Amino acid sequence: MSTPRETETEAFARRLSELRDGSGRSYGALARRVGVSASTLHRYCSGQTVPMEYTPVERLARLCGCQGEELTALHRLWVRADADRGRRQESGAGAAGREVTAVPGEAPEADPAPAPEPLAEPDEQPGRRGRRWAYATVLAAAVLALVLLIAFAENFPSAADRRQSAAEQVGGGANDASQPHPDGSRSTAPASPDATASAPGDGPRVSTGHGQRPPEATASGRSTAPSEPERSRLPFTWSTNDHIWQNGCGHTYLVNRGPAHVPPPPAEADAEPWARSVGAVHGADTGVRITVQGKSDKAVVLDAMHVRVTARRAPPKHNAFRMNIGCGGALTPRLFDVDLDKPRPIARSMAGNDAGEPIPAVSFPYKVSATDPETLLVTGRTVGCDCDWYLELEWSSGDRSGTVRIDDSGQPFRTSGIQDRPLFDYGTGSGRWNPAA
Repeated sequence: MSTPRETETEAFARRLSELRDGSGRSYGALARRVGVSASTLHRYCSGQTVPMEYTPVERLARLCGCQGEELTALHRLWVRADADRGRRQESGAGAAGREVTAVPGEAPEADPAPAPEPLAEPDEQPGRRGRRWAYATVLAAAVLALVLLIAFAENFPSAADRRQSAAEQVGGGANDASQPHPDGSRSTAPASPDATASAPGDGPRVSTGHGQRPPEATASGRSTAPSEPERSRLPFTWSTNDHIWQNGCGHTYLVNRGPAHVPPPPAEADAEPWARSVGAVHGADTGVRITVQGKSDKAVVLDAMHVRVTARRAPPKHNAFRMNIGCGGALTPRLFDVDLDKPRPIARSMAGNDAGEPIPAVSFPYKVSATDPETLLVTGRTVGCDCDWYLELEWSSGDRSGTVRIDDSGQPFRTSGIQDRPLFDYGTGSGRWNPAA
């Protein structure tokens, strides 16, 4: 009897497991350095989930001594596993779509689990990959051209803007206590006697609506997300993930569908595409993980973090679905709690836990560098609000300083209360969503 062929996901997971075994370190010890929970790292190494981004994979590999060709080979394995996951998600989304088109008034029957897609022969696989890459390249070029066209149209000054700018130059310009760098940061300079500082919570209450463009920067100093050229000139990098669950399982989503039309809960690593496929909204809280790392050995100081709420609405009357399968280990990053129901929310430092060892609450400032990254976990929570919000991170390095906007790829984060909403848990035995007890 022939041995079943190893899938792309299995090959990737086997390599991660080999690296972890060869390092001689526990899942908890490696997870602390990678910036994920121990349970999440275990799911990566066992093939249960594939990381959404390559960054944690590269960190794990370097911690385990990988370099050069080994890193290149590992990246190829991740790309193939990620494509494999995409195929499975497309198959699952198709099944969910068939359920939604059921005849009104009739209870749709659950489709049987889709059969595994047969593996193509080796000479067919490169052809398929080549076509996919070609399509992706054409699509990316079209999107880039559209983005550049929009950016040019929005940033090209009108005649009124040019007249106002000329008038300001004649009048001496606005009072500003610092000189801007091309990337939006500022160098320290003596403050003007007339200069006034805005309070951290004085953000304008601009209702943008979820999915619309966030508010532009205002004269009071409110920031917009930096462009790629601006980010490249900053002395540090950062990444965000707003689908972080408590201990890898504790989270709730609001979905405007009946339980028969909502697919089974995903693993935490697959939460973002699952939520996007059903139009889910974070319920009760949103866990945002921010990973910050310097670009050199020169320290960058993270001075403060502010919360900006841009819109408040009544929570939508959707069903609430709890992701309560596969709980893992304790969270390890720096923890911050944000009560979005307060008129002026602040990010409050919280005590954490690392594999049973308490982590005391530590307030700003923090220092980061290329060899000393920092992971912040901010949890925005609400009871009676459907809130749009984002964060501002103040930083300084030498004679430079600035503020960067932390949001969901240019859009504000969205968190909605779930009070008095129908609540459902998933039954692994029955294979369906059931009303919570």
